[in-house]
Amino acid sequence: MSIAIPDPSREERAAFLKRFQRFGSEASVESYRALFHPDAQLFDDGMERPIGVAEIPAHIAGVLALIRGFRMDVERWRARGRVVFVEAHNAGEIAGKPVSWRAVYRLELDGSQVRDGRRYFDRAPLLAALDPARATALAALDPGPGFAVPGAEAVRATGASPAELVQRCAAAWRAGRPETLAELFREDGALVAPGVARPLGRAEVGGHYRRLAALLGGARLAPRSWAGDDALLFVEWEAPAAPTGARPAGGVERFDLREGLVLAARTYFDSSGPAFGRRSDTD
Repeated sequence: MSIAIPDPSREERAAFLKRFQRFGSEASVESYRALFHPDAQLFDDGMERPIGVAEIPAHIAGVLALIRGFRMDVERWRARGRVVFVEAHNAGEIAGKPVSWRAVYRLELDGSQVRDGRRYFDRAPLLAALDPARATALAALDPGPGFAVPGAEAVRATGASPAELVQRCAAAWRAGRPETLAELFREDGALVAPGVARPLGRAEVGGHYRRLAALLGGARLAPRSWAGDDALLFVEWEAPAAPTGARPAGGVERFDLREGLVLAARTYFDSSGPAFGRRSDTD
């Protein structure tokens, strides 16, 4: 019988965020290990399976050896229950080349420590730093100029609360009509996504989601967790059934909201792996 884990207190959450920011500015095996509960597990894109606490020191030691001068700057965060989403900017050097990338960390807390951690980011630019021959963008994800759903610019957008926005997103994927997510965007709204060279305007957003669904083999994403308020919302997605031969896809969407509509969105997922028909360095 599993034991229910209570939600962290405000003080416990603050203590965790302080240690998390310390790791970002003073990255070391010790400051990273201190973030995790003794029964924690961690999973990042590129891993074959989640790892436990005993494996975490070797994992982060390898990361810090590969990415010299690693630094993580926390930009924003939101919490709901045991879940905390942290959006951060990362930087360092790989093979003597400066690299920077953005990531969202989805963390389930037990007190002031991580019980279950998942990091979402696009590995493609980092892999390209190791091997310049690798493409830094996935052409199939970039719709190109003018890729829009006919009539999308005329769709009337209607505002909603954060919980309602999550429900509407889930309903669009469940119905197999992710292109209707464009209805959640303001007329001046924009989306930034891995593998896409430029921000997409509202008229192009529906086409992007429809293209993404096709690349995922028709998988219908479902929300795993979310946190946010009327200004900022994070939603973690997972694909219940992955295309044959591919690992299940997962990602996070970050929405900046104004009056219940999306002003700016950024999606975090790994465009370099088999879920998008690309060979990763772990295959």
